Amino acid sequence: MLFRLIVSNLPKGIRKTAMTYYKDLTPYEYFARHEPPVLRGERMLTTLNVGWLSGNKFYSKGETSQEFKDTLFQLCLDEYIVNIARGFHVCELCRDISYEQWCIPRYGEKTHWLNIGTGEIRVIGQSAIYAAPTLIYHYVVEHQYKPPDEFIEAVVTGPSPESEEYQALRRKFHSFK
Repeated sequence: MLFRLIVSNLPKGIRKTAMTYYKDLTPYEYFARHEPPVLRGERMLTTLNVGWLSGNKFYSKGETSQEFKDTLFQLCLDEYIVNIARGFHVCELCRDISYEQWCIPRYGEKTHWLNIGTGEIRVIGQSAIYAAPTLIYHYVVEHQYKPPDEFIEAVVTGPSPESEEYQALRRKFHSFK
């Protein structure tokens, strides 16, 4: 269920759009009709939700490794996101939302802009593809969200965003509409 809220401390015309909530490891539905089929070896991989949090739902908290955070950051960079939206979602978990929080680059010192709240990432695991909103990096770093262990393992040990396997998956999103 998608709904919109107007937040008083954002500049006029900027809306806080609530994130669609999906329980972790449930089948992906958000843009399912645009989801390309993925075959790994002889298996067709299912796409599962991870990190679609809501301000009024419980989520798992805990420590995650710096290696996981660094790799997750890379996956959320512009060149690797899919299903880019025309607008953006802001974090429902943050109490004070400012214009600067969402309109000025906040993470990393690279020349890349980390587009939190504007699209999705895909992570290739052994038995599934994981679909997460780009807000997942913010959730992990700022709110100590601890995704399911199988997702963390896929981020750390799965194909890197620069790998041919990952790039082949991304190309499918551009040709499968």
